[in-house]
Amino acid sequence: MRTHLLTVIGVILMSSAAYAGVGAVWAVNDGERVDRDDLANANKKANSVWDGQKIRLFAARNEVVAFQVITESDDQGIKQLSAALPELAGPDGKARIAYAPPREDPTDYVGRPIQVFTAHYIEVKKPTNCKWIYELGSPAAPPKPTGWKGEILVPENARAGRGGFPLTVPANSSQSIWFEIYTAKNLPAGLYKGTVTLTIDDAKKELPVELEVLDFTLPDQNSMKAMLYFEGDQVELYQGRNFDDRYHRFAHRQRVEFVERYDVERAKQLMGRFDGKAFSAANHYEGPGENTGNVIIPASFYGTGPAYETADGAHKASDEWMSFINATLPKTTTFLYLPDEPRPRDFPKILELGQNVHGGAGPGAKLPTFVTHSVIEGIAPAVDIWCVPTETYDPVKSAAQRQAGKQVWVYNGKRPAAGAPVYDCPATDIRATIWGCFKYEIPLYFYWHSDHWQHNSQKPTNREQNVWLDSVTFDNRKQDDPQDAGAANGDGVLLYPGQEKLHPDQDRGIAGPCGSVRLVNLRRGLQDHLYLTLAKQLKQDATVTECVNSVTGRMFKEAGTTVEFAQTGNEFEAARLKLAKAIVAAQASSKPAEKK
Repeated sequence: MRTHLLTVIGVILMSSAAYAGVGAVWAVNDGERVDRDDLANANKKANSVWDGQKIRLFAARNEVVAFQVITESDDQGIKQLSAALPELAGPDGKARIAYAPPREDPTDYVGRPIQVFTAHYIEVKKPTNCKWIYELGSPAAPPKPTGWKGEILVPENARAGRGGFPLTVPANSSQSIWFEIYTAKNLPAGLYKGTVTLTIDDAKKELPVELEVLDFTLPDQNSMKAMLYFEGDQVELYQGRNFDDRYHRFAHRQRVEFVERYDVERAKQLMGRFDGKAFSAANHYEGPGENTGNVIIPASFYGTGPAYETADGAHKASDEWMSFINATLPKTTTFLYLPDEPRPRDFPKILELGQNVHGGAGPGAKLPTFVTHSVIEGIAPAVDIWCVPTETYDPVKSAAQRQAGKQVWVYNGKRPAAGAPVYDCPATDIRATIWGCFKYEIPLYFYWHSDHWQHNSQKPTNREQNVWLDSVTFDNRKQDDPQDAGAANGDGVLLYPGQEKLHPDQDRGIAGPCGSVRLVNLRRGLQDHLYLTLAKQLKQDATVTECVNSVTGRMFKEAGTTVEFAQTGNEFEAARLKLAKAIVAAQASSKPAEKK
């Protein structure tokens, strides 16, 4: 009796002291960026994955889904915080989604369907001041542009004090821990259950998790393309090593393609990227697009290079390139990047370059030319692929260009025409852009840079920026006038160097990339696009239209003065759930009845 009484007293004492330092623990979907000082978030009580007690989410097979657990500290703060999700057990007692600890290479995904990350917070002191992203003080400006933004996703095995477990949470702050789950193509459909265990100083708190794997599978190949410019040289500068293979595996897991300039020899050396071998289990890859190659292989980037300055040079270079593409990679998308964002004074040069390529008699005459500019007649004879700013994408002009055999893509993003992928804006902004691309039948989205860690020459001094501390990643301000327009928070940076040789105090000790909340939402948008495409193929047109209209209003050139697309993860998740149910029902009804 005495022993039992002591045990009960001990449990009571432990319970009352267990969460000293903790203000609240809750979960939220991957479409929210919870600021560090946001202790009154509207999602705390309930949201698409949280009912106040349990974490619930759903996925198709061959999909990556994520959720975050938010731990809020009280006046005392938290000295040590860590979290774990050992497994999710399936409905038959045999199928499991099992955790394995991270390895030295963060992109060694084989046997690691569950991954854990911690959010690193960046302080945005001043809003972005670039009219091509959003206009300050306008109705389209984001609601809360400044503050401590939870943005960089650091693997759990990072250096202590730099994002690795255990974490320290300052008083009256929130800390987000992200859980990412890949649902393999061979998983049985059904409910998978597990438990997130938080270790908070000397106590533990458990949160039940339920993942419903639905009975359909996302294709390995995307239904729309997303290309992000990537510079391996910046990785070598910041991390001290060439990690190209790791960064491209990382991109593949996000369903995006890192793009650069290729020539025949370089393409041959890196053929694994395009035939899928680079994304095989033998090369440490497991996930969406396994054994599936990239499909975008540019002949140049941010300009043509000198070979195309003369007609003879252009004929020789384009013939060699297109002969290689036609013989080796005929299903890929290639192009010659004409001068970037040309102004009227550049138009004669654009026409000359186009004639240099198209005037040949060989296979190179069919090398598509690409320009980042609105559709205009003045340079139309030289252009095969228009990549237009989101705010100038005109559905009428674009339809006419497609009918003429040309393509029209979009790039970057300006509110209210599309999402603006900067720290200031809601996490779902870039996801909304992909939904808009589906609505307006745009086949490719281009973002101008993914690892713009070193400022370009527009900032002549202090170019080697500290992207872990400084929110301004595009700085076009005049050096003698800090108030001049042209400072953007997070622009051109969707991933971060896991090792830091230039700023050693910020070294995470991760031999590869660290991701971001915005990149997660780009991946989410591309997966949503697959949902929409599958539903459309299954003739669920009414549901597709309903879902698209529920999260997108007028966008691109048709946009008004205010943002008409959804700005919360809950809205997108509600639409995704409707699509999922429609897909499952349509596939079930199309299956032949079983014989008795």
